[in-house]
Amino acid sequence: MVFIQLHRETEKSNLFLISINVLLVLLYIIGINASHQFSTLQSEVASVWFPSAITLPLVLKYGIQVFPGISLASIIGLTPSLQRISPDLSFFSFAFIQISCALANCFQPIIATWIIRRFAVSKDVFINTQSVCVFIGAVILSPIISALMGVSALLILNIITLNEYSYSLVTWWLGSALAHLIFSPTIMLWNKKDVMSPGATRGEVLILMVIVFCTCSLTFILGYPVEYLIFPPIIWAVFRLKSFHASLLVSMIALMAIISTSRGYGAFVKDSVNLSLILLQSFTGVISMVTLILSAILAEKKITENRLNDTLESLEEKVKERTKELEIIQANLRNTNRFLEKIAYVDSLTQIANRGYFEEFLQQQWDMLIRHKKCLSLLLIDVDYFKQYNDFYGHLQGDECLTMVAQCLQSVIRNSSDMVARYGGEEFIIVLPHTNVDDAVVVAKKVQGAIALLEIPHESSEVSKYLTLSIGIATTIPSYEDNPDNLIQKADEALYLAKQEGRNQFKTFVYP
Repeated sequence: MVFIQLHRETEKSNLFLISINVLLVLLYIIGINASHQFSTLQSEVASVWFPSAITLPLVLKYGIQVFPGISLASIIGLTPSLQRISPDLSFFSFAFIQISCALANCFQPIIATWIIRRFAVSKDVFINTQSVCVFIGAVILSPIISALMGVSALLILNIITLNEYSYSLVTWWLGSALAHLIFSPTIMLWNKKDVMSPGATRGEVLILMVIVFCTCSLTFILGYPVEYLIFPPIIWAVFRLKSFHASLLVSMIALMAIISTSRGYGAFVKDSVNLSLILLQSFTGVISMVTLILSAILAEKKITENRLNDTLESLEEKVKERTKELEIIQANLRNTNRFLEKIAYVDSLTQIANRGYFEEFLQQQWDMLIRHKKCLSLLLIDVDYFKQYNDFYGHLQGDECLTMVAQCLQSVIRNSSDMVARYGGEEFIIVLPHTNVDDAVVVAKKVQGAIALLEIPHESSEVSKYLTLSIGIATTIPSYEDNPDNLIQKADEALYLAKQEGRNQFKTFVYP
């Protein structure tokens, strides 16, 4: 079933492409006839090659799938002209020129398409100034290749002379480039969603059409050199009408100029065919480029305004959303700050105060007790033979042991003014403000008793089969002449002495 459906869709697609190619052939042949009948100066030089205006939009949309139509149309359309050449062309010469022109007519739009897709910043080239400039450059440059191929083929077959080569080359090039500039945008903008203003009123459009008709009549029929008067209504149309309508107006003005000049009317008709051609092509090319660039500038402005309006309309809602987000962020920040404060002062393993908080707390108590002239005691505690414990039971068990010791010490302290901290490794420290040496000894005994009750096995200890502690006690009355570091040092000396004398005991150091 799926295969049948895909087959039907393929047939529809193929039929559509065949229809496009057939339509292309018809329009191409009509364009060739129009180029010769309506846009020919002195019946010799085609000022605008209409088929080029058709091929570029189709190649941009359908790619190389329209090459069969372009090639067939080129062959059919050029056959009458080649048959009129005298003397008659041989079969080889006829085939050579037909193939050369068919290839040239295919290369021209595909090169322009590649340049536009490669360098244009917007898929819709007419709503972006940079993309419009790329389009203008592409449609001016791409006909050079096709002109070289076609005119060189004519020279090789002696259909034109070497003296006519440069003139024919420029004519081919400019005729195709102008068709791209003037008529291709109108075709490409057909059924495009416009980003320009909704347009003018009917009365304004009528006034604009009257002005354009009068100006074109003065310039292209009566021959007054007032072609510059065309620009104000074109600019008016760009600002007030949709871009398709502005492009269509330019195409109509250019067509009137081409037809009038080809019939010998208007300001562009001069004694020299070359001069007439240059004036006509310059005029039509300039008005087309001005229209395209102005339309793109206005389109960019309109797009920017639309985006700004969308932003302003949703600004209040976005502010509310951002306010809620900010409140959530602030709440998270407060929680984070509390968490950071906690981890800044709490030992991550034992969940008691760390050394940094101990030093800060000790300095605070030192300063306070200087004023009160009261005692301050420290208990520096070391787990006996903890290295052997780690080696015997493993580091995980060692960490668990330190946690148990920390919680045991925390349970022993008397009140909120006391503080237990992990001093480093297996060392802990207890700060006892307002505590003399006798009271500090009482706390030390409680600590040893509480640890003994835990009965933490320690097979590698040399003093007991259970975990034991060595404690160094230092007591002093803080003064400005002393400092907390000295008290810590004295507690460390007392601890060292307790370890030297066999561990599992405490020693005191009172000063001054």
